[in-house]
Amino acid sequence: MPEWHSWLDYAFETVCYKHLQQIKRKLDLPPLSFASTWRYAAVKNKAQRGAQIDLLFDRHDYVITICKIKCSDKPFLISKDYAEQLKQKLAVFRTQTQCKKQSLLTFVAASGLSQNQYAKQLVADIVTLDDLFAQ
Repeated sequence: MPEWHSWLDYAFETVCYKHLQQIKRKLDLPPLSFASTWRYAAVKNKAQRGAQIDLLFDRHDYVITICKIKCSDKPFLISKDYAEQLKQKLAVFRTQTQCKKQSLLTFVAASGLSQNQYAKQLVADIVTLDDLFAQ
């Protein structure tokens, strides 16, 4: 049911936002990394696309860690089409923010990430549900 999956994704995002310190610890981010979200709504009748970043950490070492949050009961699989969508989102982010920092894509995925060519090409790190509740 689409409604159930939408609610589940939203609930997992909420859990992630409440565990930012655990995410930072798992990713070994500097203490002063600033966490936020980002969204760009494209102007109608233009050739632009919109994009949303679930979570990002703006770091003082000139790197931005961009997190895609996914909730699933098995490791999430990045398909060829989804890889293209991710690349497009990152391109919109870079264009609209005019960000010059290096960006690293990270997945916060409840059950982890299936390792395939797209994951290996795009994803720098993975945070799982277990990492959120690690002591």
